[in-house]
Amino acid sequence: METLNFNVNELVQQYHDVCKSIPLKPIHNEEEYQEAINSLNQLLDAGGADENNVLAELVDALGVFIYSYETEY
Repeated sequence: METLNFNVNELVQQYHDVCKSIPLKPIHNEEEYQEAINSLNQLLDAGGADENNVLAELVDALGVFIYSYETEY
């Protein structure tokens, strides 16, 4: 198994930077839900619906959070 080498502090900063644009976290209320839906639509418009597109995995991840919120509330 390959050992992953990364700087945790850098990774945390990059994650926070991504989350400023794309809410990659559990959704807790209607405002966060709408933000996630809007982000998902933008990603889909940018080609994320194509499974070969670099955005496809991001679309999938965001979709999991949206689905979880929709089934819980």
